[in-house]
Amino acid sequence: MTDLTEADRGHIRIIWKQLFADPEANGRAVVLRLFKDYPETKKYFKTFKNISTEEEMQKSAQIKRHGKAVMNRLNDLIENLEDWDAACDIMTHLAERHVHVHKVGVHNFRIIFNVILTILTETLGEGFKPEIREAWEKLFNIIYNYLENSYKKIEAAS
Repeated sequence: MTDLTEADRGHIRIIWKQLFADPEANGRAVVLRLFKDYPETKKYFKTFKNISTEEEMQKSAQIKRHGKAVMNRLNDLIENLEDWDAACDIMTHLAERHVHVHKVGVHNFRIIFNVILTILTETLGEGFKPEIREAWEKLFNIIYNYLENSYKKIEAAS
């Protein structure tokens, strides 16, 4: 997070405060949009395979739970924007779980980050000013690059 300026961190926190006010609903929105725009990602979720309609997805406790988990991990990272060591621990654990437990390729993080940016653009409209979007893009690039390097280390060690 060392590449983020104070202004970047401020932009991220302002938007995040709004998003994390309702992590379940906003997390669900991210997961639903992920499945709508990238239906191939659904294959990574054994419990979601039999949920096919949008109505079923809206009501799914599993989707709600996973959406909240996504929001909680992002919250952990955003709370540690100034603490690179803590952020690295969080991202390393995230990479290890997604490699060993979930068997999810790192490229899927890029996909979910794009989904979040799309939702922010649509929801905030002109309030998602270019400098705010750039701060979020920078954050997601930092996270993605770290995760990608972690995946390479984990896979090389296996």
